[in-house]
Amino acid sequence: MNFFRFPESIPTIFYTIIWICFLIVVSLGTPYYFIDDLNLLIATKDNDLFSNFSEFINPHLILLNIVIKISNELALENYLLLRFLNFIYLGLVILVTYKIIKLKFYDLHYLMPLTAVLFSGTILISITTINGSLLSGLIILLVIYYLMRIFDEEKILNVFFFILFSLIALFSNNFSFIILISFLTILKLFNLKLEKKKRLSLISYLCSIYIIALIFLIIQGINETDNLYTFNYDFTILIKRIIESVIFLLPLISLLIVAIFYNVFKRVNWNKDLITFLLLIIISWFLFIFSNKLNLSILIFLLPIMSIYIFRTLEFVELKWSKIVLISIILIPAIIIYFDTSLYQNTSDIPHVNYIFYSSIILASLINPIFFLQQKSITAVYKTISFSLILSLFFSMIFLYSQYRSKTLSFVIPDTLVNELNCDIQKTEFILEKDYPLDLMLFFSDKVDSDYLSDCQILLTFSSMDSTPINDIDAINKTILDLTSKSYINLNFKKL
Repeated sequence: MNFFRFPESIPTIFYTIIWICFLIVVSLGTPYYFIDDLNLLIATKDNDLFSNFSEFINPHLILLNIVIKISNELALENYLLLRFLNFIYLGLVILVTYKIIKLKFYDLHYLMPLTAVLFSGTILISITTINGSLLSGLIILLVIYYLMRIFDEEKILNVFFFILFSLIALFSNNFSFIILISFLTILKLFNLKLEKKKRLSLISYLCSIYIIALIFLIIQGINETDNLYTFNYDFTILIKRIIESVIFLLPLISLLIVAIFYNVFKRVNWNKDLITFLLLIIISWFLFIFSNKLNLSILIFLLPIMSIYIFRTLEFVELKWSKIVLISIILIPAIIIYFDTSLYQNTSDIPHVNYIFYSSIILASLINPIFFLQQKSITAVYKTISFSLILSLFFSMIFLYSQYRSKTLSFVIPDTLVNELNCDIQKTEFILEKDYPLDLMLFFSDKVDSDYLSDCQILLTFSSMDSTPINDIDAINKTILDLTSKSYINLNFKKL
């Protein structure tokens, strides 16, 4: 069997299982590198998680606080365990996606769209952070799902859950769902066959959400909150958002272009529900690129809608020349290589082993459907993409872990204290000079201004790679990877 056709023979469920295992390994092995995450973790450690009304009622922060208390009771001090909340959210996203498929497209083979939701940059990024974007995206998805249920069958339970999840969305400071439900409701009201009673009910539900949102803003103080959804029109930021959306939605963004081509221009599977999904995709994408802040929750909501739209449109299409847009998949190794090289000030500083890694992920990316000129189904195309993506990220995970784990602050400080300074870390006090990385206070705050009798006092001095390392025979200089600035810096240890 031709090796390049081997990915097509692998069952879809195998890709799903492998990717879930990969996400678990990434969540447990990747250090926190988002500044917002580091600040949030430091706030939890200092028991300062709820500083205002908005945070006090935020469901994600409440759940995070519960997990922290449980981990403290069980004496588990690994902060990476907090990411397991994301897997609960992700499981529910998959479940709701399945429910939407059964509600609107009951005959669609569900496994491929569900697997495609997992295979995206958005999910990969969301798994490594604890900012609650996965939960916010899930809540928007639930609001839209129950609104669709109301359109089909106006049961009291559907109305109850629609209002409930709308309230939770407001508590999560996520106002973007109001634009989405307004669009869907207005679109439904244009249905000439809709009876008057149904029209009035839909209008009343929409007005209720508007009134609740307004009350919520008044309680917080309109002049003291940035929760009201405002738009950004700065051209530079718009271009940045477009680039980010392309990166976060890889590899689905390429298939979306193909699906739109067949659906809009060739009228494949042209029907009311599918066009509604396409309009939801467009509106969600505009909400993301015009938002003031990087709002991943919109993309979390967008992923299931996009995945369903792609596989419903292309389920019976044989792709040939239209596969050319899949060349954008090569952006994935390009992004990884750019991220790695950005850690070094000069290309001459890049170790030779890095180039071997670059070559391996470039070769993996060449397992691409565009190099097969014969017609292929969307399932075969996506399996090939998935195989290439898994291979590239597998090489990346091994390389990044082996190359950079020993350079992080949480590894270098304990290792240097024990092996080079002969200090017991439990009886060591740090004295700091100048600026220091945020993760120092996360992992070693109890070593700064300690209230116990220390056997070792260590002066820590941080400086950029541009500055000359401290020339002191009694001091030890180390190079560490600063997760705050995403660059290498000098760390000097001096035992007092």
